[in-house]
Amino acid sequence: MVDEKVKLSKANVLLIIVAGLASYMDAALLVSLGVALPIWTKYLALNSWMVGLLSTMLTVAVAIGSFVGGWLSDKFGRVAVFNADIFFVAIGSFVIAIAQNTTILIIGVVIAGLASGADLPTSLAVISERMSSKVYGRAISSTQIFWTMGILLSQFIGFITANSGMGSPAALFGWIGLVAIINWCVRVFSKRFKQIETDLVDHEHVDCASNGQSVKKYRLGQLLRTGGLLVPMILLTVFYLFWNLPANTWGSFVNYFLVTVDGRTQAYSTIVALIANIVCLLVNLIYLKVSDTRYRYRVMYLGIAVALLSFVTAGIFSDDWQIFTVVYIFYSGSTVLCGEALYKIWSQTFYPVDARATMTGFSYGLVRVLTAAFSLVTPTLMGYSPQLLLWIMVGCTVLFGACAVIIVAIIKKTGLKDPTMKAVSE
Repeated sequence: MVDEKVKLSKANVLLIIVAGLASYMDAALLVSLGVALPIWTKYLALNSWMVGLLSTMLTVAVAIGSFVGGWLSDKFGRVAVFNADIFFVAIGSFVIAIAQNTTILIIGVVIAGLASGADLPTSLAVISERMSSKVYGRAISSTQIFWTMGILLSQFIGFITANSGMGSPAALFGWIGLVAIINWCVRVFSKRFKQIETDLVDHEHVDCASNGQSVKKYRLGQLLRTGGLLVPMILLTVFYLFWNLPANTWGSFVNYFLVTVDGRTQAYSTIVALIANIVCLLVNLIYLKVSDTRYRYRVMYLGIAVALLSFVTAGIFSDDWQIFTVVYIFYSGSTVLCGEALYKIWSQTFYPVDARATMTGFSYGLVRVLTAAFSLVTPTLMGYSPQLLLWIMVGCTVLFGACAVIIVAIIKKTGLKDPTMKAVSE
């Protein structure tokens, strides 16, 4: 049957929960920084360039962590690196929480960013190494629910602490540190979780051996010289870059934009972002049901169309904060259907098992470096011309949408293991 599903076991679900918290941390750090920026601007007397620098430093740290963490996990073992990463996320988050000056703030941002960046490609490899390609959609989409929850909870904490001054960043990053340290304890001390890691990966290796496959070790240079991998990596990287530029811009700066540029209150900006992310969560729950079916790419096209329409509308009515509020909510919902989840699914589909962390880490890190460069000028660009920024977002949407169409065509042509394609062809 074309849409017959492989059921996720309890062990699969537990693995997804523990590894999926890497996506939660990544999103929570990014959005919490965005929520805290207007507060730090006021209490630490930051100018627009320093605001951009803080966001850029987090993004660069995540990028470097992705470069190094993916390579380390393929070289020294995914589980070992997987466990170490989350501990340093906790340390960095606690440092940010107690920071009372810019120097300590930067130190915390760098530590948390490096560790979070290293954890994400590693966690995806840990999941995909232990699961069938027939459940990649649901497994990876489940990590996106954690991503959305990271955004949602950060916005919620920011809203309820909006009038607490520097207490708000302390609450935001203190909570992230607490979640990270609990997750580390489960990864390191839970016998049940260790057993699941071992059993599932052993099962996967038995399957590989029975098919006459051998486990290989790859170097990044070798991978980049392989045409069959280089072309997909370029397409995936360009797709993720131009999807991520708008997503990162509004994830990091929507509060700053509404407060500083549009003159709204901190409470208003936070509640708008909170509503948008509730919409994201609801859309994600729907996407979870269709991600391994014939509808995966149909809803992808819908998401691209909604994102494009949202930015075009916002660009035309750039002086109207009410219209921006509405289209921002629609755009936020569209990101679930045509962005991060697809990038993660495709990354695990195109690359060999023992090269996935390295390749994903390299691609993810490269995107974050370029995103960081854009973040540096974003606050200044917002102040100079909000309309220009919004039309840049339109261009980004056109580019990532075009890449998505090409990637789907390649999957159809090459016959890669994509359970949704059988359904599409029938």
